[in-house]
Amino acid sequence: MSNNGTRPTKGKAKAASSAAGRTQVREATATISHGTQTVTGRVSLTLSKFGEVFGQAASAMRKGFRWVSETVTKVGLIAIIFVLLWVPLGVLLDWPEFAFLGAVSAIILAVAVPFLIGGNEYEIGFDLPDDHLIAGEHTKAPISVTNTSNHLQLPGVLEVQIGGGVEEFSIPILRAGDTKLIDYAIPAQRRGVLKLGPITTVRTDPIATLRRENKLLEEREIFVHPQTRQLPRTREGILRDLEGDPTTSIVDSDMSFHSVREYVVGDNPKHIHWKLTAKIGQAGKFMLRQYEESRRSKMIVILAANTSEYRANSDEYEIAVSAAGSLGLSAIRDQRKISVLASDEIPALARGRMFAIKEFKVQTKRRLLDDLCLVNASEQAMGLKDVCRLAAAKHADVSLAIIVVGSTVTPRLMQQIKMFLPSNIGVLFVVADSSPDAEPKFAEVNGMKIFTIQEIQDLPGLMGRFIR
Repeated sequence: MSNNGTRPTKGKAKAASSAAGRTQVREATATISHGTQTVTGRVSLTLSKFGEVFGQAASAMRKGFRWVSETVTKVGLIAIIFVLLWVPLGVLLDWPEFAFLGAVSAIILAVAVPFLIGGNEYEIGFDLPDDHLIAGEHTKAPISVTNTSNHLQLPGVLEVQIGGGVEEFSIPILRAGDTKLIDYAIPAQRRGVLKLGPITTVRTDPIATLRRENKLLEEREIFVHPQTRQLPRTREGILRDLEGDPTTSIVDSDMSFHSVREYVVGDNPKHIHWKLTAKIGQAGKFMLRQYEESRRSKMIVILAANTSEYRANSDEYEIAVSAAGSLGLSAIRDQRKISVLASDEIPALARGRMFAIKEFKVQTKRRLLDDLCLVNASEQAMGLKDVCRLAAAKHADVSLAIIVVGSTVTPRLMQQIKMFLPSNIGVLFVVADSSPDAEPKFAEVNGMKIFTIQEIQDLPGLMGRFIR
């Protein structure tokens, strides 16, 4: 009985021992897991801090490199290389010459630093009368530099970028509130769009070792208009409106009575001349009024734009653009209905299958001149024959066509070009000829009026022939 009583006691002891062992294992596992989490957290925190420090260091390095690239000039870069290389080499190799040059370079860099101290607290005033210029003319554009700070500003340099070049002006020492006025004139430019700016102030030392820039005015576009001349009022070939010159075309309905004819089926009965019909007194025979057609006058100016239509290496195209602009401005001034056209560029692969013309804005004089700043002659531009054909189809109400060409367009070619225009309109050719033996003249060939001009100043005198 005693044996049976002791067995359960041993079993319970073993069970308790086994449970305690499992508890210790769980506690050890939990301790290890907690320790692993702690180590992992510390590693993550360390990596996070390292990444933050690395990012700050990289940002500082980028700023440093940017400062060096923006501030240190080529001369300054050479001086830094001398300091970093020649001084150690001079000391190690016992070459005093190298050490001396390195020391001089260090002194130059040290002396250059004070020239960059202080801000560029300037206010720039750029007095350009308008955002357009006239080709070939100088334009005054004074620049004022004002010290807006409360302290003295050291000397500096003002840089004005114009086109592909840079012009520099010195800025003296300016006390608080002082202004320096620079008499600046924009040099004569060719027709086109001129990039003006930015305007930048520069701080640098006398040797230009270090340099600091401050952009004050951004870049702006200036339209350089072609030269134009005021022309007399054109009347030749222009069909006036209701009270103006009628055409010779006879129509069945208009305001200018011309004659009568016999009524035929399909005519409008309201134009029957009843008094004349009654006077004739023939049954079934009616007389119908006929009129001379009067139509609104419309002028088109066509500018040749293919390089083959102008003498190579000459100013003929620029003269032609000026002539087209002068004619367009004259029509706008006289409140005439006008269109100014030019041939557009056609890709070589699409030539013969694709046709396009360029039509300039003529709502105002300014819009026309701005558009003429952008046009250029091209080998890919469509020929005049196709241009005239498209122009006649698009502007059926045209009464006068003025075609501006270069000296390579012969009278025979002009005659062929005229065939693509309506036969009942006036045609005027303006030929820009820059050859030395050319002279202003007027000619009439097979009903075509031809003006030859050597420069734009010749056009007003020749156009005077159209005054009456």
